[in-house]
Amino acid sequence: MVKSDSFFELLGFVIANAKRVYSSNLMIGFSSKELFIIRKIISLFNEAHINRTKDILSKDRFMYNVFFLDPSDDFNSDKIMDEVRKANTKGKKAFLRGVFLGCGIVSTPPSFHLELRLEKPSECSFVSNVISQFKIKHSTKTDRIYISGRENIKEFFYVIGANSAYLEFEKDAALKSISNNANRIANFEFANLKRLTKAASSHLQTIKSLLENGVLDKLPSDLKEVAYLRYEFPYLSLRELSKISNGKWTKQEIYYRLKKLKDYGKQEQD
Repeated sequence: MVKSDSFFELLGFVIANAKRVYSSNLMIGFSSKELFIIRKIISLFNEAHINRTKDILSKDRFMYNVFFLDPSDDFNSDKIMDEVRKANTKGKKAFLRGVFLGCGIVSTPPSFHLELRLEKPSECSFVSNVISQFKIKHSTKTDRIYISGRENIKEFFYVIGANSAYLEFEKDAALKSISNNANRIANFEFANLKRLTKAASSHLQTIKSLLENGVLDKLPSDLKEVAYLRYEFPYLSLRELSKISNGKWTKQEIYYRLKKLKDYGKQEQD
């Protein structure tokens, strides 16, 4: 089975950024100062069809966090490297894109400098090897990879499919002037994302309860169909669910039916 670019980009994020927490269940988490990175990681989990029982979002001062409870893949480091070794060129490029988004740092002029910070020397060496396959000049230390010079950085961005990024980091000084407004917008978006994730978790719990109690199969066919759609894709947005249904259900129709399912769930509890 051919793995998607989203899958390999997610593997790059895991190598670069993931934290694992073990208790009664596995929980894998990611952190970033940029909210769009957190949104991207959630999207990649959905696109790669990585099932989990819950998404937990939080904010700690200037850092956004997301944890995925009991994911269907444990993302073992050796397994990740084996997958990337077998990947085609597009897959390897997607992997490097994930690594860069997960841990990359780019300095502003006059010193053009890109740095990838990885925790494990073995993973650092592996990422360096993948970069070398694209003949990009770089240097390594124990846990860091350095790419220096305007042209080398530009070549790296070209390989990972971020052609506009080179121009963007040159505009860094101009972008700083709007950073305060951007932060306010990001805080609003994070609150909205957290609300949507909480709603999705609530839907999943309701549907599981209706299934376990034998109630779901007794409901009207439209409610059952939407329930199974949500159950299969628990953390997609309503708009994404509508798209997956090939237009059979609008966003509003899915919302209405999920609300009806919640009502049935409350009746069962009563």
